[in-house]
Amino acid sequence: MKACLPLTAFLAGFLLLGVLTSSCKKTDVAGLSPKEDLVLGKWNINRIQLRIYYGGVFFKDTIIKQTPMPENFVNLGSNGSFEYRFNTSTSDLGTYTFSGADVLVSNSNPNSYNWKILTLTKDIFTVVSVSYSDAFYPGAMVETYQTFVRYK
Repeated sequence: MKACLPLTAFLAGFLLLGVLTSSCKKTDVAGLSPKEDLVLGKWNINRIQLRIYYGGVFFKDTIIKQTPMPENFVNLGSNGSFEYRFNTSTSDLGTYTFSGADVLVSNSNPNSYNWKILTLTKDIFTVVSVSYSDAFYPGAMVETYQTFVRYK
């Protein structure tokens, strides 16, 4: 019986070492791809959140209700084409470019967008923009956070 104890302890230790050192985590290769490639394609608008400030003081946090007609999306083409549709049956159409390391700027009609990229992987894309002239909140600074998920 005494001879079995060291063998059992050795096997248990070996098994524990194997479990602790092995990993089933998938490697996210998105960090290896340039942002110019990762943004390409059609993205579903998953959520738009507003954070409103008056005089630098936080006032309100709200999520805009989605009423797709028939869908809410942003489409970024490899040729620089831009299409954005949220809660309307018509799209804002135009072009986009990158400014610096983390800003995407669209020149579209009737609205243009200036988004700071917060997260960009192959499946999720989050941005924020800041406005001081929002018609619904006059005199406020409005931060608009948008979350996009890749169409499958």
